Amino acid sequence: MEHFDLVLNLHGEMPGSLPGGGMSLEEAFLPELKRLHEKFPRLRCVLEASRFLLLTAQYYLILYSIALLQLLWMPYGIVAHQLLSVATITAHHLYLTREISEADPLAFCKPIPQTPSDRDALIKAVCSGDPKFFFGSDSAPHPLTAKMQGHRTVPAGVFTTPFATQLVTLALQEAIERGVISENEVTHERLEQFLSRYGRRFYKLPAAEGSPKIVLERKGETIPTSIRSADGILEIGLSRPTASVFSAPHLHPAAPPTADPLPTLTTAHPHTTREGRATGLSSG
Repeated sequence: MEHFDLVLNLHGEMPGSLPGGGMSLEEAFLPELKRLHEKFPRLRCVLEASRFLLLTAQYYLILYSIALLQLLWMPYGIVAHQLLSVATITAHHLYLTREISEADPLAFCKPIPQTPSDRDALIKAVCSGDPKFFFGSDSAPHPLTAKMQGHRTVPAGVFTTPFATQLVTLALQEAIERGVISENEVTHERLEQFLSRYGRRFYKLPAAEGSPKIVLERKGETIPTSIRSADGILEIGLSRPTASVFSAPHLHPAAPPTADPLPTLTTAHPHTTREGRATGLSSG
């Protein structure tokens, strides 16, 4: 994989029972990941569905031998290094906690969400503008009957794909209301980078200039309880049913993009109304 410049995507956990001392399986795996980098120094890796920002920071600090353990997420000074390892963050880990995930079958997933402070750390990483963190859906549909069967083991997985962009923006909006981040930190540029550009750049895909854009608009849309297959036989439960979200139609540019191709739109915050920017994301 290193020779052909292929990306290794992994969710690193040390197999077996939980280690002692309150250490997580992911934390126990970090020395193995360090050895992997030592053996294959040019191998690009993605730590999927990160749920511990402090844990991710510890990994980067080990990798680069940076003695800044008091920081919650990766310090900006390392951006100058070639990005060999990055971490993806899901939509659902931005709003779920362990308590919610264990109580709601539609919210049960793995990696299991953690504490509110872990969730808020992920929120801050999304708004940090750090290219080492970008979106990865990890969306996992299951038949609604399997999710709601009650007495049996609930399959792990949260289905977010139809509303992934809206769920990210909803989580950021709620974080603003909690005072975790300020409204000024949720910029058009950083949202676009997290949801689209950083991932394309890491995978060395061409820039998405001129492709269709996603436009976020307030139209009173809510997430339905479920969706069905065309024949009506298969029903899949959705994450956060009945939540009020942006509508996100695609805008197909009629002409080549200009220096400022994105239209202005009005976004309605629950407590304020302000002029916002359309979120331009590649439809691919």
